[in-house]
Parts: sequence; C-alpha cells; structure tokens
Amino acid sequence: MHKRLWVILAVIASAVVLAVVLGTLFSIGGIDVNTTNDITLSAEQKSEIIELSQIKKGKNIFSVDEGIAIANIELNQPALKVISIERKFPNKVVIYVTDRTPLFSCKMSDGRYAILDRECKVISIENTEFSSLTKLSGLDDESLQLGQVLDYKNGVLEKMIKGAERCSFINQRFSTFFTKVEVKDDVIDLTTNTGVIMELPISSNIDESVIGCYNFYLSKTSEVGRNSGIIRLKQKGWLWEPLD
Repeated sequence: MHKRLWVILAVIASAVVLAVVLGTLFSIGGIDVNTTNDITLSAEQKSEIIELSQIKKGKNIFSVDEGIAIANIELNQPALKVISIERKFPNKVVIYVTDRTPLFSCKMSDGRYAILDRECKVISIENTEFSSLTKLSGLDDESLQLGQVLDYKNGVLEKMIKGAERCSFINQRFSTFFTKVEVKDDVIDLTTNTGVIMELPISSNIDESVIGCYNFYLSKTSEVGRNSGIIRLKQKGWLWEPLD
C-alpha cells in the first residue's frame, strides 16, 4: 500500500516539475516587430504595436491568440496590415507588419474623403481629395468610419479589384489606369485613363468580368480608338458602344 502511494506521489511530483520546466522554457522572453522593405518603424512605433497586440512577456508562448492580437493592432492602426504573427520557439514572438497602400478616394456626406486600400478598408480620412487615387462614388452609405471595411454587396468591390490585379493592375497601377469607379444599381462603371468606360454587371463572378472586358478592350482599341465609348456585356459577349 505504501509502495503504491509513493509511486502516485512520484508521478504527481514529476508532473509538477515538468509543468514548471515547460512553463519556464516556453515563457515569452522577447517580442519583436519586423516590417517589409518599403517601410521603417521607430522603436517607439514598434513598442506601441507590441502594446496594442496585448502579447505579454512571461506568458506562455502557446497562449498567444494571433487573431485577437491582429484585430487589436489593426483596429488602432488602420493604416497598418499585420502580415503574420510567428512563434519562434522556445520563447520569442515576432509580429510582421506592412503599410496599406491607398487605392480609392471616396467623398463622404460631410465633405471629407475616406481613403481605402485594396481590401476596401478605410485607412485614413482626409479634408482634401487625392487626385492620384481612383475616385469611388455611388455608394448607398458614404458616412464611412476610420478602420471600417466596406463590404458592398458581399464583397463585390474586392472581387472586382482581384480581377483587375489578375490583369496586373495592382495598387498604383490600378489607380493610374482606372480613374473612377462608380457603383450603380446593377453595374459598376470603371472609367479608364483613356476615357473608355467598362460597364461590369454586379455579380459573384465580377472578377472574371473584369478580365474578359479588359481583354476585349485590348483587342479592339486599335479599331475604335482609346478615348471614347462604353464596353457593355450583351447576350453575344462584350460590345463597344458610343456614349449616350
């Protein structure tokens, strides 16, 4: 009986020692912030990001909730995008961040301008318009808030952007080629820097429509010119028509 008790006590003691050792070994001892090559953060900015993440030294590395940490940072720093949060065993955490690139300028009901990135997130609110950005208009509700992600009709704008990116129009190239995006009841009009309007039906496959319309634009520009007209989707495919 005594022998069995000693065995049980030995097992419990071993478990306690193991828990203490593991707790000490995987206790967070260092937290760092790394960035992409296009931005540089000061020590003060890095400290602020770490504080916002609510990841604390001394906590177990396995207790880190990446989703909560990312949400905390991006809620308070909307112009930053957290690429990932990496555990470097046994006891270090690295937060990888980058700048969000402005893509759209949307005039709000109060006269100010919401600046949105490719994920349709409001990354800043300005008093003056940025002429270098694509003008976004026609939204039902233009009282946007800082940090808000615009979810228009189940992400149709994001899908449109992804279609344009598949045509190599990424960030600044998008804003250079598409000067205006106007949302209407059933279509989205993309106005190019050549004056041509691409009319895209609002649908779940609008990304494919962008690709098809742009390919049609490329194949017909030598025939009809580059500075007028509207491209619409008809029953037999894309058609270039004069503006009304």
